[in-house]
Amino acid sequence: MAEKSELSNGCYEYKGIKFVRCLVSPDNLDAMETFEVRSDDIFLITYLKCGTHWAYEIINLILTGGDPDKIDHSRREAVLEMMYMADKSNRTFGSWYLKLNSMEGRRIIITHLPLSLLPPQVFSKKVKIIYVARNPKDCGVSLYHVNKTFGTPDASSWEAFIGQWIEQKNLEYGGFFPHVLDFWKYRHEPYFLYMKFEDMKKDPRGAIIQFADHLECTLTEEELDRVVYNSDVKNMKKTYEKVEKNIPNGELLTKAMGKAPFIRKGQIGDWKNHFTVAQNEQFDAVIRENLHGTGLVFDFE
Repeated sequence: MAEKSELSNGCYEYKGIKFVRCLVSPDNLDAMETFEVRSDDIFLITYLKCGTHWAYEIINLILTGGDPDKIDHSRREAVLEMMYMADKSNRTFGSWYLKLNSMEGRRIIITHLPLSLLPPQVFSKKVKIIYVARNPKDCGVSLYHVNKTFGTPDASSWEAFIGQWIEQKNLEYGGFFPHVLDFWKYRHEPYFLYMKFEDMKKDPRGAIIQFADHLECTLTEEELDRVVYNSDVKNMKKTYEKVEKNIPNGELLTKAMGKAPFIRKGQIGDWKNHFTVAQNEQFDAVIRENLHGTGLVFDFE
């Protein structure tokens, strides 16, 4: 297969992996080979719609002692490999990795890239990595709602979307299971922390302690309490409301392309409101086939 091939609906394949051209350009992916990683970088890696921005907020709150007002939200306009609005008045776009290159201070770098396309220096320099995975039923539901917001043909209805999701074919970033399993192999590395969205929801305080320990950040009990409180989804939404109100074009920092909210429900089990019995049985078989013998298991409620 050629390194890059064109697909329909504004998509293309890069080294066999599907991307949306208006979000991730081939040039950006080429640039990942030589992206300069700094020794104090924190890489937050997720598949799409797996609690990315919740985890990002937790990391920022840990670094600021739990104070959301000390977070510079302008440092989260995009994902490493994606485009961002370089000139908001003229709606022109730039490459976020170039913005990161010029960014001072410690960087928290979000990426959805699969293992094979991650900048090589991430592993050669052994920077701090946090990977967050989510059960594939809720992940699929959340991805459906985002795609529906953007009017993508594959999400014209739940029925149109779910067939493709169950088959795990023609999906962005190479699909859910290869993504979560490739990074699962690194879970025992000291620089790597593998977290599950469901564990974070069930024991947020314990998860935050794991995050802080991994980042070698010591929190007082008061600071820990603040991180727990301000990273709760309902309080994050209040923080995002302030961002939208107080920062010009602030919706670009709280919504994908200013349209699809980074935070929707943040729940476990919303899949029950979408999957039919037959769809659930079909997908259970797919989950068993992909995860059997790997040691990776998910909670679905």
